[in-house]
Parts: sequence; structure tokens; C-alpha cells
Amino acid sequence: MKEIRAAVIGLGGMGKRHVAALDGLAGLGVRSAAVCDFNLSAAQEFAAARAGVPGGAPRAYADWRDVIPGEAAAAGGIDLLCVATNGPSHRDIVLAAAAARIPFVLCEKPMSTSAAAAREMAAACEAAGTRLAVNLCRRFLTRCQLFKQALQAGLVGRPRRFWSIIGGGGVGCVGLHYFDYAGWLFDARPVWVSAELTRDPAPNVRGPQFFDPGGQVSVGFECADGWRFVGDFELSEDVPRASRCIVVGTEGVAETDDFTPPPAGAARATARPEEQRATVKTRLVLPQPVPLDHGPALDIVQATRDCLADLLGPYAQPTLAAGVESVDVVLGAHLSSQQGGARVALPLSGAGLALDVPIT
Repeated sequence: MKEIRAAVIGLGGMGKRHVAALDGLAGLGVRSAAVCDFNLSAAQEFAAARAGVPGGAPRAYADWRDVIPGEAAAAGGIDLLCVATNGPSHRDIVLAAAAARIPFVLCEKPMSTSAAAAREMAAACEAAGTRLAVNLCRRFLTRCQLFKQALQAGLVGRPRRFWSIIGGGGVGCVGLHYFDYAGWLFDARPVWVSAELTRDPAPNVRGPQFFDPGGQVSVGFECADGWRFVGDFELSEDVPRASRCIVVGTEGVAETDDFTPPPAGAARATARPEEQRATVKTRLVLPQPVPLDHGPALDIVQATRDCLADLLGPYAQPTLAAGVESVDVVLGAHLSSQQGGARVALPLSGAGLALDVPIT
């Protein structure tokens, strides 16, 4: 089995999860060969603690430019790069990875801080033969996949409304996951966004150099057959952090919480019985409870591992296209808020592509 040498840039909480996810792929020959963080002593300490892991301690770096092209050009090179830094640095790192022709790159969300940069990254990787994915991890969470399977089997019919109570965390950092989630559940793409973002947000917990307000966002989605529905997302920073999602469909209502452990976080639904779905909709038909397999609570390491396995395998999940779309929604929300909540058409075009917001 050919060894797959991996490097992780950024050793914050998410970067450490990437390393753990790579460990879960040891059976595929994956080994963490290098780690990088601007805090070199922390990177060295983390690397040294892995001396007993099969394959030995990874090399530690402080500057990602020493990993790309430095480590990438060294004996053995780098086959897989995980970019787990904050949003504003993603573009330069991914473009360098493409220039070094690293075969596989997994970039954390947001893919970039502007729609133009997202497209530039995608084009550069395609030209270089670098396979690029974005870690939209809710696509790989067991609970979310079970919910999608039930919905696509006709649990509540066609979607009319998707409501999500998310709370604080920022439109770009946290909200982006749910914009993508709503579209992914029904294989739909975002076609417009309207938003009222917080005018004077609290200081960003990751530093004053970042700007990622919360607020209220509505997104219009369109399915492949032209069916449309609307997603409403509550991301106000004074709302307690939650992840409750409700789908209102033509035949019922389904709800899930991808964060809270069971049984409190169980999915639930009520729907018209199959034998009564042909009844004229203006006549009262009482929906009945429908049992759902809600699955385990959120496990980011498991989801990241499965996203990496998908990247290395058939690459069936279109996370790159979704990564670009989700950036468009976030930047479109900023444009809409600047225009008093007016709808902004998606995908972004013209001057909208140039807007750059330092989201995390």
C-alpha cells in the first residue's frame, strides 16, 4: 500500500481534529508527516507528543511557506494537505498547494473571504490537477445523513420552508454550515439571499482582525426540477447557541437537532398518512407522528474523516461547488444587509465578486 503523506496547517481546535481524522485513515496508508502553526513551540510540542504514533512524530513548522513548497518538495513530498487556518489565509495557501501540484487538498470553511477568490482557487486546482474539497462536515454527519435519507424518501413531501435556529457564532463561521445543509438536504442550489446583519457586533472572539456578524438571513433555493423553497436562518448573537432545524413540507413537518445528544436531540416528524396524501389539501387530515432514526450526536472528527475519505476516493460529494456557493451566500448576505435587506441574486456576479470580508 502506498503511503499517503499528509500535512496539517493550523493547529487550533479544528486543526487538531484534522490530525485525529487523519489517524482514522491509517488503514488507507495515511500518515501525518508535517504540522504547522504560527506558534512554533505549540507545533513542536504537539508533534513530539505523537512520537509513539505509527510513522513517528511529524515535522513541525511555524510558517506554511516552509511546508509549501518546502516540505512538499522534500523526499516523499506531501500527498494530502489539510488547511485548518482562519478564512483570510485560505486563498494563498490553496493557490500555493496547486502551484506545488499537491494531489489532494481539504480546505476548512469558509473556502475564502470573497467570491472571486473562491473561483480563483477552484480554477487553479483544476488546472493543476489538484483535487480540492471543502470541509462542509454536516454532509458527513451520521445524524444529518439519516435525516436527508428520510426526507428524500418522501417523509414530509416537497419542501416549502426550512427554518433553522442557530444562535450566535457568525454568518460566515457557523451560519455557512446551515446554508449548505438546507440546500444539500434537497439537492438544491441557492438562487437569492436577503439579510439583516448586526450593525455593531460584539468583538470577534478570534481577534479584532476578523469580522463576522450574526443576524437574520433568508435564502431562496431551487431544486433541479425547478421546485423552489425558502430557508430562514436565525443567527442573532443574543440568541443562545443552538442547531434546531425544521422542514415544513407539503405532507408534514420534520425537525432535527444535530448538536444535542439523544434522547433530547432526537429527530421527530408528523406527516399525513400515505393513504390520505391524495386527499384534497383543503380538507383537514390530521398528521400522525412518524418515528425517525436520529443517530448519534455531532462528531466533527468522524465527519472530517469521512470527508477526507471521500476526497481520496471516488469524490462523489460535490463539496467544492458547494464551497463556492456557500461563500456566495455569506457575501451576498453582507451585500443585502448593506442594501437594507434587498434580495441579492446568486451566484454573485459583477462587483459582488470583489467584496472581501475577513470572516473566520
